[in-house]
Amino acid sequence: MEQVLEKLFESVPRVRLLRLFMRNPEAEFTFPDIVKRSQLRSRALRVELKKLLKIGLIKKKRAILRYEIVRKSRSRKKPPKIIIKTKRTQVFLTNQDFPFLKELQDLIIRATAASRKKLIRQIKGLGKIKLAVLSGIFINSDNSRTDLLIVGDGIKKSLMEKFLEQVESELGRSLQYTVMDTAEFKYRLDMYDRFLRDILEYPHDKLINKLHV
Repeated sequence: MEQVLEKLFESVPRVRLLRLFMRNPEAEFTFPDIVKRSQLRSRALRVELKKLLKIGLIKKKRAILRYEIVRKSRSRKKPPKIIIKTKRTQVFLTNQDFPFLKELQDLIIRATAASRKKLIRQIKGLGKIKLAVLSGIFINSDNSRTDLLIVGDGIKKSLMEKFLEQVESELGRSLQYTVMDTAEFKYRLDMYDRFLRDILEYPHDKLINKLHV
């Protein structure tokens, strides 16, 4: 299943856009939002957006966005002042009237987002990993407590953040993830922690299991 969608839909950029819009059909994205979430270069992104607009899978419109500006007070006794501002901008969204929307959503959701070998290699590079469990979005389950559980020691925060950004850009959706060290995991497991039990007793996929749970 590795790279099936890339071969079917010609390019990695298009697949990332399809995942983003198909997994978030009600969302509206500005161009900077899409750049950040897809981790694509602006030039390649504009080309693919044009193609999706042309076939009618997505559409664009003008929208009013609200944002906050925090101004620090000169006096330490006074709290910062929060100013609410608005601006008109262009947003992109899924066209709910696209003829094959449901079929395309099913295909995108069912397709494997990343190969097991690739995920295992990436996760092992985060630190001394003892357990890695896939759930939720990785197994097409909407009722899971988390999408990814990682147990290990010496996990570097910077590497973890980079790994999550990469995987989220490929999936087209934010991940619910849980990271804990080995001691905490064993303690919570011995205490019959409900959160861990829900993950391990319901459908999941163990990528790494040095703890033999």
